[in-house]
Amino acid sequence: MSSMTDIVFLLLIFFILTSTVVREPVLKVLLPKGVNEVNQIKQPVRMYLNAEGVYAVDNNKNVAFDDLPSVLESELSKKPDAAVSIHADKTVMYEKVMEMVSIANKSGAKVVLALEKESR
Repeated sequence: MSSMTDIVFLLLIFFILTSTVVREPVLKVLLPKGVNEVNQIKQPVRMYLNAEGVYAVDNNKNVAFDDLPSVLESELSKKPDAAVSIHADKTVMYEKVMEMVSIANKSGAKVVLALEKESR
């Protein structure tokens, strides 16, 4: 009988240990890893945001946030089939990048995020 008790305790310990090791994630999130290949877009309109919060669109520096849609529309009218490439500093808050994506989406252009090539 004592051997049966030992087996039950071993099974109990096994299930306790495995249940704490294998956890289901709260949310399934796929995180970006960067890029290994560089796909160039022909003549994109580039939107920039640096770490200090300064916006620019192509050669238009120091664009106010409220003026971004009109400046972007102006640049897209010069290049009708161009995509919008968003270049934001990696220290910029995600919310600011998504505001830029939203502005570019409203313009009707294809939107891409610029990434630095992943080092191997």
